[in-house]
Amino acid sequence: MSTPPVKILVGNLYSCIVGELAPFTQYILTSYLSYNLKDAYFLSLHYKEKLRRAGKSMKDNDWSGAVSLYWKDNNQSFYTGMLSVVTELLKQNKTEYVIEDRRPVPPENEPDLTYTAPKDHERRPYQDATLDLMYRATRGVLQAATGAGKTAMITRLIGKIKTSPFLFFVNSTDLLEQAYEDLSGSLNTPIGRIGAGEYDIQKINVVMVQSAIAAIKYGQNFDLTDFKYDDDETWEDMELDGAKAESIKNLIYSAKGFVFDECHHIASQTAKEVALAAKNAFWRYGCSATPFREDGAEMMIQALLGRKLANISLSYLIRENYLLRPLIIMIDMGDEDLGKWSSWQEIYKNYVVKNRHLNELSAEITNFLVKKGISVLNLVRTYPHGESIKEIYKEKYGDGDLFFKELFFIRGDQSRKKRKEALNQLRDGALPAVVATTLADEGLDVRRLGAAIVSGGGKSITRVYQRTGRTLRKFGGQDRAFVFFFHHKATHLDDHAKRILHILKQEDEFVIKKVGIKGLFPLLEKAVKIPDIRDL
Repeated sequence: MSTPPVKILVGNLYSCIVGELAPFTQYILTSYLSYNLKDAYFLSLHYKEKLRRAGKSMKDNDWSGAVSLYWKDNNQSFYTGMLSVVTELLKQNKTEYVIEDRRPVPPENEPDLTYTAPKDHERRPYQDATLDLMYRATRGVLQAATGAGKTAMITRLIGKIKTSPFLFFVNSTDLLEQAYEDLSGSLNTPIGRIGAGEYDIQKINVVMVQSAIAAIKYGQNFDLTDFKYDDDETWEDMELDGAKAESIKNLIYSAKGFVFDECHHIASQTAKEVALAAKNAFWRYGCSATPFREDGAEMMIQALLGRKLANISLSYLIRENYLLRPLIIMIDMGDEDLGKWSSWQEIYKNYVVKNRHLNELSAEITNFLVKKGISVLNLVRTYPHGESIKEIYKEKYGDGDLFFKELFFIRGDQSRKKRKEALNQLRDGALPAVVATTLADEGLDVRRLGAAIVSGGGKSITRVYQRTGRTLRKFGGQDRAFVFFFHHKATHLDDHAKRILHILKQEDEFVIKKVGIKGLFPLLEKAVKIPDIRDL
């Protein structure tokens, strides 16, 4: 007598398996639907210390660092985003199943909602195919490199779904403003804004994740240190009254669909809780140029949003002539590992932040490129580092023959208005170059940008792709882009540079050159003149 098939009951957040599974199948599901966090030991110590301060026993926290996405003893349940993985594992283990989708499909309650493309929008064939795939899937992740038209595709998707309330989650005030302008310019309905001092709820809303979690946790014992949004620098607009918090919380709960921009962050505690609070969201999407994680939590992206639906890479866009080809230069700084400093903080401070040689070279590269008519974004990680490059540029080139006498430093503690003005001036050419902290890494659209100088370093795979992608949009007569990284021989920094090179070599359309300081400017002189940088 054959074993009857198990039944998979599908919900918005969670699904469950009804029926008896063989012990080995249970083992396979438990094993495959789990992961270990990279820094689990240190995170465990952090929580144990919190328990100690709260007067609880250390043994109250026995977390090993493993994160489960399937719960055998809780109705054999799992995150719905892992449905494709679960069904594949059942097939491999010869377990028959049927699917019963219990998700209520929301009605098209906005039948007049339409999308109108911006005047300068270039409609591309892959965008139509991607849009159709996303609509049919009802959830999933769009991996789309900078310049692929990600926001336009998502806005078209919202117009096609025609359902409200619908939310577009972002992680910074600058992205809040940019998304608001993009959606307002293409959809024929008022767009709401929640975050960064804005509180305007409409049928379609752009929402800062930080404001969302503040509303969800309002009135509770809310500890900000547990809800830091990955490595963002600042939290803004945490001040809410009870009425506003309740309205925002109800909006999230009642939302019929959402999109998480820069969705690689969704595995953070903050974004995860916001996604889980949207219990009634049938349409669930994420988009990012880099839907990866450095901490081992990549599976959580799929668990909360669904499988990856498309991958529109930088190399594909370069081959199709939609983006510029970059010349990526890794500069050997010629320094040695002095062995004077053992901590990461001391190494970074002395080799990067306070390295006069590095900062002078960074300013010199900026000045060279600006003289060639190339717009420059100089990225740093700390305020002192940015201020140092800014002062050195003014000291060395402030009396020069350019109209451009001083670098503007875009930093997280400035007002939203001041940052917006600077970014707009960078877009229109009034500012040919700026220094900026890593808040400029994600999502910001500066089409004119022709070069990025990564003075502040870092080895994150997401950051490397974002920093490179910032420079590749076509503008005017530009036919190439430039990205600069620095190779220091110090402990940790040497490994970082090698990791960056490994990441960049995955893109077959990139031109990558390693050069010493003496050979840098001869290479640049040739690179700005040669017809094709692939001939360097």
